[in-house]
Amino acid sequence: MQKLEGILIDLGGVLCSVNEQAAWEAWEAHTGVPGESLRAEMYDRGLKEEIDRGLKQPPGIAMFLSFRFETALSLDDWKRIWTSSLQPDPEMDEFAYALAQHLPTALASTTDRLHHKALAEQLSCLERFKGQTVSYEIGYVKPEPRFYHHALEQLGTPAKTTLFIDDKEENVMGALEAGMPALRFTGLAKLREDLKQFGLLF
Repeated sequence: MQKLEGILIDLGGVLCSVNEQAAWEAWEAHTGVPGESLRAEMYDRGLKEEIDRGLKQPPGIAMFLSFRFETALSLDDWKRIWTSSLQPDPEMDEFAYALAQHLPTALASTTDRLHHKALAEQLSCLERFKGQTVSYEIGYVKPEPRFYHHALEQLGTPAKTTLFIDDKEENVMGALEAGMPALRFTGLAKLREDLKQFGLLF
């Protein structure tokens, strides 16, 4: 049985659910501009990666989108629209809180300032975490090797004894390449079962 010294856990898709369609619909309801237009701006034109890397800040995003689509959009409007896609998972929050009481646990997330702040206000487990590595602060995103190295340095545990938990296969593979044991999250019941191999019973 492999003994763990620490855990790195993802945010979106693990500690909370993400429904991007809700953001596109909130955008369309507020602006009258099709949700597909915002989706294309975020993904096809790379705006989401820029905010995930911390290259653009929320006030500038709101101003840019207001001019880009010739619509009234305040910073508060943009916060409400962009965070509408997030729904904290109470069960996972409670589970991660308990996990952090057994082993040093830290957040390791590709996320932006608005999403991180909104969830930090709702997830109690983050108060128990030893650290929070978020892409918009360090400029690297998963599965880039430097992201994992930074997260490990912040947690202060060796790669070979630090478990990485994420819902995306490419991020799990990146963690394995960085020398960490890793699990793909598909639900709490499966995670409980998978953690038994490390002697963690909840």
